[in-house]
Amino acid sequence: MSDTIYDIAVIGSGPSGEKAALEAASLGAGVVVIEKGIRPGGASVITGTIPSKSLRETVKHVEMLSGSQITGIDFKLNRSLTIPELMHHKNNVITDRVGDILETYKENGITYVFGKARFQSPYELSVVCTETERPITIKAKKFIVAVGTNPYHPPGIQFDGTYILDSDTILQLKKIPETLVVIGGGVIGCEYTSIFCRLGTKVSLVDPSGTLLNFVDHDISDALASQMKKDGVKLCLGCNYTDVKVVDEAVNVQLDNGDIIEASAILFANGRQGMADELNLEVCGLEINRRNQLEVNDNYQTKVPHIYAVGDVIGFPSLVSVSNEEGRMAARSAVLGEATRRVGSDIPYGIYTIPEISMIGPTEKQLIEKKIPYGVGTCQFKDLARGLIIGDRKGMLKLLFNRETHEMLAVHMFGQSAAELVHIAQAVIHYKGKIDYFLENVFNFPTLSAAFKVAARQGLMKKNNMD
Repeated sequence: MSDTIYDIAVIGSGPSGEKAALEAASLGAGVVVIEKGIRPGGASVITGTIPSKSLRETVKHVEMLSGSQITGIDFKLNRSLTIPELMHHKNNVITDRVGDILETYKENGITYVFGKARFQSPYELSVVCTETERPITIKAKKFIVAVGTNPYHPPGIQFDGTYILDSDTILQLKKIPETLVVIGGGVIGCEYTSIFCRLGTKVSLVDPSGTLLNFVDHDISDALASQMKKDGVKLCLGCNYTDVKVVDEAVNVQLDNGDIIEASAILFANGRQGMADELNLEVCGLEINRRNQLEVNDNYQTKVPHIYAVGDVIGFPSLVSVSNEEGRMAARSAVLGEATRRVGSDIPYGIYTIPEISMIGPTEKQLIEKKIPYGVGTCQFKDLARGLIIGDRKGMLKLLFNRETHEMLAVHMFGQSAAELVHIAQAVIHYKGKIDYFLENVFNFPTLSAAFKVAARQGLMKKNNMD
């Protein structure tokens, strides 16, 4: 292998690395992928997106079967779920996805190496192979760094995988905790809070910012907080932990407001940091920032032009959907020399709490700051026939539009299928469509999509009354 000089060497097999490798191979490049784990897929497949969303789906199915709101039939389990039962679907999904990735690499003639890579020169990698524990040298004309991130560990906290957990080790629980403290009201913290509270765990969610998901629309954040309280979650917003101790097979969490919470376990979900520090990039003349991430230009090139970086290791927005596109565009730039653009504006967000949240476009706060005249139209799912049929009485949709031109600006949603429905608004916004589109076109009945029509009518009526 040391005699082979590849066109492209991709370091990391997560979403961005996978798509970069496949795109480069489709363009005729000779590609090698190096993955330090024992399976391909990165955090997205092994410890992050797919596992957590698979757990969520299991919890939703159990909740649906055990609830009598719709059927009138009580199927309640007479016992708690076991960890093997809870993890069954998640494990199957991971296995299937890993198999698909490896088969796709094989079909596209991509060389795959399990091992930990470090640069030994600007055009050479030293890779310690996982199976043999021996180093080999891989040479390439260009490199795409897609090593991703790992959970941030605050200094002074001893993570043990049993009582003190991060978003990776929580998937290795031996039993479902009776009580759980979650530190962090961001995406990961809110998603796992939703999952565990539905399993019967008494969850306390701690976040110093004073609000959940502080980047989403305030009405959506409030709706999530209200739902969590209804589900029995203790929200400790506006305060932070000062001390964490494991005492007698439990965790004592001291808060800065004087409260002490005792729990079976604590989950730290307060961010992730890049893994570029493991690559010996200094030998290439590259520096990393304080979060162990790399800076890139619009073509995803670092300051060393033949070394590209994509995915979570370059920072915001750290979404699988964006990482996929970053990998594809970086590969096109590397192979064809095409000029590309940074992904990041007008992208949809999906947050898989229960119910889920999705959004595209600015919030009201951002529109106010930019002094853009806007109108608001809302629809509650309980006012839709489809909402009543599926039992979603909590969902809501909120449209924001320019009051003067009627151009659609944003949509913010909370409820079932929100992450799917948002793409209707995405298309309208992308093509500079107006809110009138929703009034002037026919929607299937009964559907949740009809919420767009209801919200548009309400928003335009309010706007006309104000005029």
